[in-house]
Parts: sequence; C-alpha cells; structure tokens
Amino acid sequence: MKDIKAITDYGVMITPALVIDGKVKAAGKVPKVEEIKEWIK
Repeated sequence: MKDIKAITDYGVMITPALVIDGKVKAAGKVPKVEEIKEWIK
C-alpha cells in the first residue's frame, strides 16, 4: 500500500508494517516467516 492516509489510519507511524484482516501485526520490523505463518492460520 502506498496511500499514506490509509497507512496512518491504522495508526502506523513507522515502516515496514504488516496489516492482516485490518489489524496491525508488525510495525518497524520485518517479521519472521514463522510469525507470519501463525498470523495467517
């Protein structure tokens, strides 16, 4: 996503960030593959 307004609407103020199903799962770091797998189960 490149729309800064949409990004800040999630409360994200630092990148990279990951949002899954409308919930911020990570901000300011690249999550490990294992973490992402757990989030998308």
